[in-house]
Amino acid sequence: MGRERGAKGMHRARAPLALIALAPGLIALALACGGSKDDPCLPLTPGVAVYLPGIDLLVRDALGRGMALGDSVTTYRGTDSLQTVGYDTLHVWAGFGQPGTYTVRVRRAFYRDAVIPGVTVHQGECGGTVMTQVPVTLQLAPGAPALRSIAVFGGGFLPAPGATSQLVTRFDADPSVPTTVSWRLSDSSVAKVDASGLLTAKCTTKIITDTVTALATVDTTVKARTFFQVAQQASCP
Repeated sequence: MGRERGAKGMHRARAPLALIALAPGLIALALACGGSKDDPCLPLTPGVAVYLPGIDLLVRDALGRGMALGDSVTTYRGTDSLQTVGYDTLHVWAGFGQPGTYTVRVRRAFYRDAVIPGVTVHQGECGGTVMTQVPVTLQLAPGAPALRSIAVFGGGFLPAPGATSQLVTRFDADPSVPTTVSWRLSDSSVAKVDASGLLTAKCTTKIITDTVTALATVDTTVKARTFFQVAQQASCP
């Protein structure tokens, strides 16, 4: 959920298209592509091509920290608009997936809105878009609290008793704020979590999907949670 990530891709169509889901903010089209192996428009995976939305926002705060996670981004084209949400710590992909000139607004709680006019997206050689990277620096709004939010990364699937997942927190806070948390499980009979955030599965005879919550020690009203699943066992000692 503390790393800075992103992804990329492209398209050429020669046959009917079928929609598939890859990741939030990413539109992918599966198709039967012809052509030789030297065709620059063919993707690395045979039969799959990817449409990029066109705009790659690199969102940071005034200290240079990635601040894209959870941001609300609206892309405007004339009277049309399209909204996306940041699922990455640095990048938000936005746009209509078509060449053109757009205005983009980035919104984040406790920060001033950032409005970027005149963002130009160009057409690629295969008919799709070439991703335009746009750096964005968010400025704190007057009266913003020192601790604004936290996020938790980790959890996922724990396949057997004793399986572990290291939970990691990410703070949106002033540098003076301690970045320590306490952990709470909604059901301690299926897993345990230690002070470092190491989540360990216990034995259960049911398929369990549960949550673990991180509470900021400096202000326990500021918290975040993540989901995890513990695999079912035939029997438990």
